[in-house]
Amino acid sequence: MTNKKTNIATVLANLQTTSSGYDLIRYVGLPDMLGQESDLILYVMGKNLARQAECATTEEVQEFFQHAGWGELRLANEKRRGFIYELGGSLIQARLQTLKEIDFQLEAGFLAETMYHITNKSCECVAEVNKDHIILHVLHN
Repeated sequence: MTNKKTNIATVLANLQTTSSGYDLIRYVGLPDMLGQESDLILYVMGKNLARQAECATTEEVQEFFQHAGWGELRLANEKRRGFIYELGGSLIQARLQTLKEIDFQLEAGFLAETMYHITNKSCECVAEVNKDHIILHVLHN
């Protein structure tokens, strides 16, 4: 392993792949390997990715989600104590229809950390899985 830091934007711009390989690793390999700590580890991993991605606006966050194959992110509502985002699109619908156990902890951690940098308020994010889309509740103090 090298000490050279990988630029996430460069990776997303230059590596175009289908999401099926990602889905196998994410929803089959990682939970099996990480066990009961899977949710927490993926949430922290999302936060770490956000620090490296350095998205400065909500538009950049939406673009990141699209390019990473995480789905189509849309701000549904802004409230006094946070934000409500919807995550949808054909990729999300396919995952929801195909996978029995699915989580969005990686995405939630990424969104929490990014919104912290954008708003300068400590944020946490909770993902709510619905029939055809995901609601991401970003709460700040």
